[in-house]
Amino acid sequence: MERFVQYILGGGIALVGGLWVLAGVGRGTPVWAGGLVAVLLGSLGLAVGIGTELAV
Repeated sequence: MERFVQYILGGGIALVGGLWVLAGVGRGTPVWAGGLVAVLLGSLGLAVGIGTELAV
């Protein structure tokens, strides 16, 4: 599988999982903080995967 596809797929899964955690857990808990980290890393993964395929 292409590297950019791995970044996009992994980033999307992490983003959706993190958003589910943020929606379902009380704010300020350690689990909520973990969900926030997952959202940030998922967004970064999506950005890297898409950015590697863009030509300037």
